[in-house]
Amino acid sequence: MASTGVGTRRAPLLSAEGAAIVAGGGAFVLALVVALPLFWGASLAIAGPDSLGQFVAIAAGVIAALAYVAGRLWTREGPRPFRAPAAASTEGDRAGRATAADVFDTIVIALAHGVIALLGWLALSAVLDNGFQDATVYFLSAAALAAVACAGTAYIVFLSSVQMDLMRLSTVLAVFVIVGILTAMLSAPDPHWWMLHLSALGMSSSVSSLSFNLTLIIAGVIVTALARYATDTRELVAPADDRPEARRSRAALIRVRVALILIGVLLAGVGLFPLNVSAVLHNVSAVGMVLTFSLVVFWVRAALPQAPASFFVLGYVFFATIVVMLLFYVVGYYVLTATELVAGVVVFSWLIVYLRVSGAATGAPRAEPVTGAGAATPAG
Repeated sequence: MASTGVGTRRAPLLSAEGAAIVAGGGAFVLALVVALPLFWGASLAIAGPDSLGQFVAIAAGVIAALAYVAGRLWTREGPRPFRAPAAASTEGDRAGRATAADVFDTIVIALAHGVIALLGWLALSAVLDNGFQDATVYFLSAAALAAVACAGTAYIVFLSSVQMDLMRLSTVLAVFVIVGILTAMLSAPDPHWWMLHLSALGMSSSVSSLSFNLTLIIAGVIVTALARYATDTRELVAPADDRPEARRSRAALIRVRVALILIGVLLAGVGLFPLNVSAVLHNVSAVGMVLTFSLVVFWVRAALPQAPASFFVLGYVFFATIVVMLLFYVVGYYVLTATELVAGVVVFSWLIVYLRVSGAATGAPRAEPVTGAGAATPAG
């Protein structure tokens, strides 16, 4: 009987694995059908213009976005960005059809997966090209390699989509930002960009600037979209709980939601307005994001009282770190690049930790208010 229970628990995961294999197989066939006539009779470079790496990056980016949407549709939950918590399955807009916001969030997260695949394969092809200098790939091998790369991408992204939740999405956001910024750094036309400031990565008309600005814009949109889920008052505070502390917690959650949305908008603004386009809007976006983060650090205790104490201490330490870095910059001890880099890492790190803590709180059993006769019933 025990083995039957284990098999029952594993069945959904096995079904998802089977569907992911089918998605990977479809991506393999599609990539092969496109690559064979395109590569026919040619020898391709590993990286660079018209190379194998460029084809794989573009094809995998498109396939990753499609695979994510396919995975969400396969779960039969509609085009929602990730699994709805069990407690919310009968509440609000999650019970019926997906809302326009759900569809928008799903598209944004699918786009993030696509960009991760695009930039990831570009970076990998550059590394391989450096390891196999002056090597070329014959068309049959190139087509096979491209098909395998696309199949692997579809398989991984499909499983990511099926199992997506708030905690897993925080990892996707972290990977997305890291891959995007590193790609911009490695492809910067000026190797001494760091002597100016971090924003110098977005000031040229190169692929590096496109990667940098696009990463900030999409990351900002993702943070804005996530604010609604990371501060869902229905999940973190029982709707029927009318105690004063519950009302204060709901009000604090709304404040944190507004602040997170503002952080996302300002982050996107940093990418939308490069320093050479509008110094005022760029600086207002960057400084406003740090100031808003500083407010959230002190608001979050009332919004998420069930979080561990170490999370609140972490926020205070991060806030103190930014203050110290700004003082170092003012006195000339640190250059602007270091100050911006540390501040950016601190803000993103805290956001990712907050998403994970909020996701853990959402998934935890919630204490319902005791009313009526049950309130007077002794435990024993």
